[in-house]
Amino acid sequence: MYRIAGPLLAILAVTPVSAQLAPGVRMPPEIGQAYGRLGKAMMAHDANGVRTVWAEDFVVNSPNNTVLRREEVIAVMERDFLDYRDFHKHITFVGEKPEVTIVMGYDTMIPIKGPGAGKQVTRPFTDVWAKRAGGWQLIARQATIADAR
Repeated sequence: MYRIAGPLLAILAVTPVSAQLAPGVRMPPEIGQAYGRLGKAMMAHDANGVRTVWAEDFVVNSPNNTVLRREEVIAVMERDFLDYRDFHKHITFVGEKPEVTIVMGYDTMIPIKGPGAGKQVTRPFTDVWAKRAGGWQLIARQATIADAR
């Protein structure tokens, strides 16, 4: 079973997102805080808040199997296609290097619109964080729907 990480839980408690870390996995506090800011900004459709976490050169291999750049994903968010119910992040691996941190796991949620809408979706992910002048920023994400019931 997964355990909830104290600092990560404290940050995410203010958002409608829950996060669990696999046993033995440690989340760097700065990245946990960035996840919290991102979750809050996404749920509020706050494009400027998202831009503070996603690097200018951010790219995602999205659940509908297309590669999108930061502003393309923000446009999708602004059209309400990134709304979820019962969103849970399960983190199974965190690999830290001095300038890059890799976070892997899977998300479960019920999308309101878009791929898997109305179904319980399991979506494995890999997030790549880079240390930039302003702190840690998400530079790449892969998220693919593995199951929708």
